[in-house]
Amino acid sequence: MGPLVFLDTETTGLHRDRRPWEIAIIRRDGDAHSRLLLCVDIDDLDLAHADPAGLTISGFHKRHPQVRHRSRHYPRVYPAREAAALVRQWTAGATVVGVVPTFDTECLAAMLARHGVEPGWRPGPVDVIALARATVERLGRQPDPDYVTLSLQCGVKPPTHTQQHTALADARWAMRWYDALTGGIDG
Repeated sequence: MGPLVFLDTETTGLHRDRRPWEIAIIRRDGDAHSRLLLCVDIDDLDLAHADPAGLTISGFHKRHPQVRHRSRHYPRVYPAREAAALVRQWTAGATVVGVVPTFDTECLAAMLARHGVEPGWRPGPVDVIALARATVERLGRQPDPDYVTLSLQCGVKPPTHTQQHTALADARWAMRWYDALTGGIDG
């Protein structure tokens, strides 16, 4: 399978034209792990078309560094063009693993396209939800439709209430869940 990237995004909503404002990527190349966590500059987020409910769920107004600190300069904040280049670099040649990863890859692919960058990740992301359902069914049980409960059915602790909807906590959750379902084998 090659390198894996466990990723998650927090976005400006659930709508088609949503933009990622927080991106977390944990890249695994064999035994080596590296991590990227960044926020996209508020000037590049098209907040006029954001979904207020989506921003509330993801904690945008409480967690985005430029909103929280009112500073235009913050070390983890990148213009969307630079964020796109970093996403391309960190995901190049890797298989994306996540909790409903197509939500994230579609959003990231649109960001990359706005800046003339092609995604470099491998086609066919791995959804730990699908893996979990298949595993629970193989064990002769009914998979719970709630992701948190399904995670617990697999023996994987989900993010706490305060960690939910934070990109890094959700990327780490996907990694723990994937490892529990595959025995840590990353091909």
